[in-house]
Amino acid sequence: MKAVLGLIRLWFGVIRDALWLFRLAPLIPLIAILPEFVQHVWEVNAGMFVSKAAFNAHAMDPERWQFGYFKIAGLVLAILAAARFWAGHRAGQRFFDPNAIAWKAFGLALLLNALVTGLTYFAGQAVPASLKQTADLILTVATLPLLPLLVAPLLGIGDFTLRRAYTAGWWIALRTALVVAAWYAPLQWLHGYDHKLALGQPDALVWALMIWDALLVGLMACVMGTGLHHGFTGKSSADEPEA
Repeated sequence: MKAVLGLIRLWFGVIRDALWLFRLAPLIPLIAILPEFVQHVWEVNAGMFVSKAAFNAHAMDPERWQFGYFKIAGLVLAILAAARFWAGHRAGQRFFDPNAIAWKAFGLALLLNALVTGLTYFAGQAVPASLKQTADLILTVATLPLLPLLVAPLLGIGDFTLRRAYTAGWWIALRTALVVAAWYAPLQWLHGYDHKLALGQPDALVWALMIWDALLVGLMACVMGTGLHHGFTGKSSADEPEA
């Protein structure tokens, strides 16, 4: 029961601290918001929200995806910056200080995660269709400790080894996945619903929904980055005094 209550407290701490980032470090959500909104400008001008047919016709437009790559890059950078912010905030460091990251360990963890992702993908393709869901679940659980292995050096912890990840990292990985997914899932649903709601609406309402959607994506980035930090440490900003 104590673990469940702690998880619930951490869950609320993630959304609270993610929202605080809009005031404490507004540049972080802006890294995700601006490229998202720029893509929306193209979408509106291209008539993408005139109808469902128009939306589907433009969804894979190469020109739209030129903006999409920047949007994805902005989202990833904002997530990493949010996680780094809370690590620096607690340690009394500047979150953008590159020396605060354990780069060697981060690079190795990133390479290992990429390698394992590729191997598990091909392994999943080789499994019969009837066993694919079971195989995917087993592979997901088996590789779960690689998450804290990647997060630790980003937070400045360079001695979180692979052995430690597969001994002490199971609960850290599960806790992180739970607090991130519990907020990401409903926010992602709202993100998709916002686009559906904009279809066929007057221009003024479409623009209002796209502005709201860009802000929502900024919040999603802050939630994921904050969740990575809080999930790893097991603490939110309310659990420790500011350094």
